[in-house]
This record gives sequence, structure tokens and C-alpha cells, in this order.
Amino acid sequence: MRVAEADIDDPLSGGDCIKVGGTTVPRNLAGLIVNQVGAVGMNSLTAPIVAVGPASVNQAVKGLAIARRSLAEHRQDFVFLPAFVKIAAEDLSGIQFEIERTTPRSMADMDGMELRVAGATEVKALAGAIAKNARDSASSFVVAVGANSVNQAIKAIAIARTYLAEESIDLRCRASLDAIDGGELAGKSSVTILAEPFAV
Repeated sequence: MRVAEADIDDPLSGGDCIKVGGTTVPRNLAGLIVNQVGAVGMNSLTAPIVAVGPASVNQAVKGLAIARRSLAEHRQDFVFLPAFVKIAAEDLSGIQFEIERTTPRSMADMDGMELRVAGATEVKALAGAIAKNARDSASSFVVAVGANSVNQAIKAIAIARTYLAEESIDLRCRASLDAIDGGELAGKSSVTILAEPFAV
């Protein structure tokens, strides 16, 4: 599979996944996700999203957050499960987001521990904190600002999933975008990713 740098590669046109590049427009990606989630039954998977590199992962997560906001108006929702993936025929690894339609649920109504992420956050330490919360049956609200921070957050969740697999625990995620009102980051958006544990 070849990862597009600028365009969304729509699986409806013959591909097997949605390939996101660093210049993909999140709103366009969100429209594609909304169409796919609306077309499948409850607890069904859509075509996965694949992103390589911090900029691509950031655009993918923004698209997921925008899609959730749009679907909420129609009382629909989905969760995503991030995992590492090798890109065939290329010496690259990326993140694959499996998307599953689910019952609508507001992140504001859910409890969990907030974990703030920076671009320099140590991924395995963050993964350990997320996994510890999951073992305690607690969700993690992972908050990030900027492409590198979002990338670190997603990688940590993917690693935490591998830590928990032997214990028959997995993580399902929801994302939201929130405007930052004050301080030096005013005018930017933060990404919040809810990592919710469930038994498998």
C-alpha cells in the first residue's frame, strides 16, 4: 500500500483502507468517515485509516474528532483502535485506526484520569500509565496540542494495547477537538483522546 501525501485514498475507489497524508484536510476525511459509519450496522467495522508520521497521524485524529462531532447530530458514534502496522513493499511503519460503529456516548459524561502529553513525552512511560489505569478499570483522557504530541499519544495507546493483550483487556478510543481560550496557546485546538478499557 502506498500512503498518499496530499489526498485521501478512498477505499470505495478500489483500495482496502483510507490512506491519510500530512496535508490531508481533516474535514474531508471526516466526511468520508461519516459516510462509512452511516453505511454499516452497529458494532461493524469500516475500512481502517492508515497514517505514517506525526503530521499524518495528527490529521487522522482531527478527522476522527470532527467525524464524531458530525455524527453526534444524528445520534451515531464510533470508537477507534490504534495499532502499529507495517506498510507492504516499503520500509515504513505507521498507525492503523480500526473504526467500529457503536452506541453514542458523550465523553463529557465519562470519568477517567487526565494525562497531558508533550512532543517530548516518553511513549513507553505514557503507555505504562494508560495500561495501569486500564488494569484499574479506569479510562484515560489523553490531552495533546500539536502534531508531535498527538503522535506520541496515539503511539502510547497502541503500545498500551500490546501491554494489556495478555490480560484480555483492550482499549477503545474516542477523540474530540477543543478550542484553547487563554494563555500562550489561545486560538489553537487541543485533542483529547479517551482510551476506555474493555474485556476481550
